[in-house]
Amino acid sequence: MEKSGETCALAGSFKIAKKIAEETTDIEEIIAKVNDQVPWCGKWKLEGNKISSTCLECGCPLIRNKIVIPNGTFCYCSLGWAKKVFEMLLKKQVDVNLEKSKGSGDDICKFSIFF
Repeated sequence: MEKSGETCALAGSFKIAKKIAEETTDIEEIIAKVNDQVPWCGKWKLEGNKISSTCLECGCPLIRNKIVIPNGTFCYCSLGWAKKVFEMLLKKQVDVNLEKSKGSGDDICKFSIFF
């Protein structure tokens, strides 16, 4: 599923992320631009060498549009999306942790990106 998320990112948000990455290397400015320009289910916050986001609703368009039933497997698609987008934004490899997910029965989704 992670690869599906990467493909989803390439189909849409990757172009916006690439433009942001060309405009600035300042991490705080990148986060502000991502929150303003890239569709996602929550706001991204910078916390030291970690960027995190908490979502009250699922960010997956397939789930939001009731094409698939929420489950923990699809949450790894969103993880792949976040990985692809933030690797473009930061111009380096990142690790993404899925700390909580609605698809696995949690009340929120929480993603953390380490760079």
